[in-house]
Amino acid sequence: MITYFVHALNRNPARKLMASAGRHLPLLRVITYQEAFRRLSFPAGTLIFSDFEFLDGFGMTAAAAIAQAARRADPHTRILNDPCTACERYALLRRLNRAGLNPVEVTRLEGDDRPSRYPVFLRMEDGCLGAETGLIRSEDDFDAALQAMRAAGRPLKRRIAVSFETAADSDGLFRKYGAFRIGDAIIPQHILRSSEWVVKSSISRSSPEFSAEELAFVRDNPHRDALLEATDLAGLQFGRIDYGLHEGRVVIFEVNPNPTFPNFGKTSDTRSERRDLILSRVVAAMRAIDDGKARSSRLHFVPPAEISRYVQIDRWNGMSRRLWDLRAMLRRKEGQR
Repeated sequence: MITYFVHALNRNPARKLMASAGRHLPLLRVITYQEAFRRLSFPAGTLIFSDFEFLDGFGMTAAAAIAQAARRADPHTRILNDPCTACERYALLRRLNRAGLNPVEVTRLEGDDRPSRYPVFLRMEDGCLGAETGLIRSEDDFDAALQAMRAAGRPLKRRIAVSFETAADSDGLFRKYGAFRIGDAIIPQHILRSSEWVVKSSISRSSPEFSAEELAFVRDNPHRDALLEATDLAGLQFGRIDYGLHEGRVVIFEVNPNPTFPNFGKTSDTRSERRDLILSRVVAAMRAIDDGKARSSRLHFVPPAEISRYVQIDRWNGMSRRLWDLRAMLRRKEGQR
């Protein structure tokens, strides 16, 4: 059995995986941190931790208590993304850069540190919202961007400057590669191309040549060793690695520990062969991390006494979240009048 911990505000990626591939996977239970924290118990078996950016320090300590309790019950328990050792975005990029495995430099804004080279862009350290500025190419532009950030009411706390280390390909398009790590497996997913330097989705036009290139990328897994080495150093054994290539070198942007998987239910488009190959590898990797035991038992844990009162156990259900979003939207509109 595999237990997959997610935050209550970010359940959709795991839900989509279960909806499109659940019948192929070993026994996989998705539970929220809030549910586990409230019950002070969790199912025994292999554990996957994700969504660290949604947890504050108290929540991370409580999540680590889950991992510790699992190891006390069975020292051989397989734990992916142990909260005590897994790196989030800032620590990931900093550690890889210091080890010489990644050229991307990262600078925290709140401590008055400054980038050592340009161009850079500014973004929140947490979440997946991406760049909040264009490319900043000089110290004067950097100072102006900080001033504009403050003027817009955006605090510098937990915001970072990230160096931009990729270039357009021979077609003038920027590329973002994606590959999953599941246990000891690296599973290439896609190549996204865009005319914009921030690659969030792929251009609509394609060609038989590019489709063949993307299929070969998924089939041949050309960057496996580099991605395994980087994620090993970061203490991450589950997630999607987003990266580019520059002069033949892997440039890692981030590792998302609660990734969106392809919709494996689609069968009628030109990328179905690629998806079928990814699905077979995801299933094999999930079976490899499964402990092979159909468990019904639950293990108990207790966060450290000094933080227990601060651990968030409230659960957002769908209706309460929608009502909150509606209320926030109405207040924003009132503020614009």
